[in-house]
Amino acid sequence: MQNSSLKNISSLLLATLFISTSGVLGKYIALPTEIIIWFRASLAMVFLYVYCTYKKISLHIHAKKEYLPFFISGVFMAVHWITYFYALKLSNVALGILSLYTFPMLTALLEPLFLKENLTPYTLF
Repeated sequence: MQNSSLKNISSLLLATLFISTSGVLGKYIALPTEIIIWFRASLAMVFLYVYCTYKKISLHIHAKKEYLPFFISGVFMAVHWITYFYALKLSNVALGILSLYTFPMLTALLEPLFLKENLTPYTLF
């Protein structure tokens, strides 16, 4: 049990480190936003492919009905990163990171609308 908790906390800390550095790097890299996002997406694609190949995770979409949600989620992710990095260029890092970390609360508030579930205090906490 102790080893599992340590592994989970380490993974959480590593993920927090990665997402926290995006604000500073997005603000202070002297490249256009589109170039930063293109390199970020390319690196993510390579690392995810290597990881999925190593873990033997299939990357195939098996049903035709899954293509549209996959495409729409990709468009939303692209719009999210473009607007996030433009906001970092126009504003400051603290405001960008603060807005990035509000997504769990927004997700908790929007879940009942899309998934037809009740909003619980535990979910909001």
